[in-house]
Amino acid sequence: MDNEILDAIVEITGQRDLDSLENTLVVTLLDVIPASRIMLLKFPSDGRKDILSVVMNLSALLDATGHQRFQLLDEPPTLDVEGKLKDCVSHNTTVVWSPNDKTTQTLLPVLCDSRVNGALLIESVHPLTSELKTVEGIVRVFNNYQTLFNESERDTLTGLLNRRTFDTRLDRLLRTQLHNKQILVGSEGMREKRYLGPDSFAWLVIIDIDHFKRVNDTYGHLFGDEVILTLAQKMREAFRNSDLLFRFGGEEFVMILEPITAPMAKATLNKFREQIEQHKFSQVGQITISIGYALVTERDYPAQVLERADQALYYAKEHGRNCVHEYSDLIDRGELEVIEHETGSIELF
Repeated sequence: MDNEILDAIVEITGQRDLDSLENTLVVTLLDVIPASRIMLLKFPSDGRKDILSVVMNLSALLDATGHQRFQLLDEPPTLDVEGKLKDCVSHNTTVVWSPNDKTTQTLLPVLCDSRVNGALLIESVHPLTSELKTVEGIVRVFNNYQTLFNESERDTLTGLLNRRTFDTRLDRLLRTQLHNKQILVGSEGMREKRYLGPDSFAWLVIIDIDHFKRVNDTYGHLFGDEVILTLAQKMREAFRNSDLLFRFGGEEFVMILEPITAPMAKATLNKFREQIEQHKFSQVGQITISIGYALVTERDYPAQVLERADQALYYAKEHGRNCVHEYSDLIDRGELEVIEHETGSIELF
């Protein structure tokens, strides 16, 4: 058992991003304790505390040869924070209880930066009496590494993902789309099963605050930061938990919208633009945004998609601001010209 624990710690501390860390925690625990299922739960990024999103739901089964096999479960996508689960996350304490005579549930709080941001739900036939201290120790290691990853992957002002995580996140999305007709998608605690129709695509979106320099020059950087914080919060409220939200720096934000149709993407972004236009920002008053976006396919390079969306954004800024433009639509209308890139024999995937 001691060797298994040491191997578990080595495996967890060897991860280099949060998604891999979360997956490794669940798989590793199933290897070292007699559990039938483990669920990793996290509060959604929009600030709600009444539900927990299911980040990972993995069951352990014995096959006909007696070997353990893991099965990734898609349901449920969320759990209500009530009963024993509420006791766990509200009081930052381990809770052990038996919902019936065949199952024991062990609930452990998960922390990031000393704050509870989720829970680990372990189901087993018998109480984890001798294993509980081991599990709590492994979770503490996970908590410490989660805090480190959170600090390195997120913008310090807004809490959104930062620029350095963009290539990895987009690359992962493109690979998933390439290899699966139906994909399991997720970001910051939410996993949803979506079936991709022939007309549904991922979209890369760049948002820029109009005349932001005037805000800083007129009201000062403190109110400028308040505008950025408010916009980030509005983004969390307006878009799905499974959409990826980034702050690239200054007044520029980037989003990766998971697969929806072209009309839906346009309507969604225009609705958000109107929400920002109608919001009264503290001291500053009205702020508007310009949006450029481009379709993402599994054969694209991240830099290419960024460039397309950036061209659409530049067009929006040059043609009145406070508007939304899509790259391929501008190409079709003759407003932009396709920039040819040299291609070699190397393929991304």
